Amino acid sequence: MADFQANSRPFAELDRAGRTRRLRRLAEAALTAYAVPVARLTPLAHGHNTTFRVDGADGERYVLRVQRPDGPGVAQVRAEMAWLTTLRRETGLVVPQPVPTRARDLVTVVADPAVPEPRTCVLCHWVEGRFLDERLTPPQLYAVGEFTARLHLHGARMNGLDRGRVDDLTEFGRTQVDGFSAAVVNRAVAAAGGDERIRRAVARVRAVRAELGCGADVFGLVHGDLHQDNYLLHRGRVHVIDFDDCGYGHFAYDLAVASAALAHLPQRHELQEALLDGYRSVRPDAATTDPQVLAAFAALRRVQLRLR
Repeated sequence: MADFQANSRPFAELDRAGRTRRLRRLAEAALTAYAVPVARLTPLAHGHNTTFRVDGADGERYVLRVQRPDGPGVAQVRAEMAWLTTLRRETGLVVPQPVPTRARDLVTVVADPAVPEPRTCVLCHWVEGRFLDERLTPPQLYAVGEFTARLHLHGARMNGLDRGRVDDLTEFGRTQVDGFSAAVVNRAVAAAGGDERIRRAVARVRAVRAELGCGADVFGLVHGDLHQDNYLLHRGRVHVIDFDDCGYGHFAYDLAVASAALAHLPQRHELQEALLDGYRSVRPDAATTDPQVLAAFAALRRVQLRLR
């Protein structure tokens, strides 16, 4: 009786563990779309998306991501996987390698009666490495900067993928022609309790975007969430994961996110400078690494996170 009651409770009323149990069953169904002999399925994280480690009977390891229902749609997730596949094929950058289904698709959509809506799922090969934070060193951030610059060189050529802008102010903004329109900003200020600093941050970044323009030297496909929870270090190399927020934007946005994420560390100034030095070693572009430009995008990022 207890099991029946647990399974009959609305999904929205479940705690994190309860939702993960429901999504595990959906994940098991998703894995039947792949030619992967599964030995074990282990929950990793339940945040915006839910991820599972997949240990294959053949000794291979994978990550299965169950997409959140209010996130990118099927076409957008497929575009994300297409970029990752192209990055793996055309560059030496270590990013997740998507696994196609038996039908050669890069995504699968699965429904389960205990979950209120179908979920888009993707499977990628495991990415080796360690997450670091307090122990990050300037040489490691120099390598992160190099990686980011090479990612942007590739992103500058990736036109036409079905991904939105990373710098739209809010979810509502993504539905508008202008993500910084008066209607979008007014809603954002109201949602923040009337905080007029949001208007100033938007005006500042709008001016910076206009000054930078949208040429291939400053604008393209970017990661969108490049902080130390999304890059790993392995044998002296940088590996980057979680491209779920990737989209089009100014390259400075990625650098601003990466730099701002170091602000709590005592060695932040050395790390931030190393990040920019590594970037400039590949892309000596003063506009993308200009401190005022980075400050404007960092302020925008703070507003975006606040309004999520």
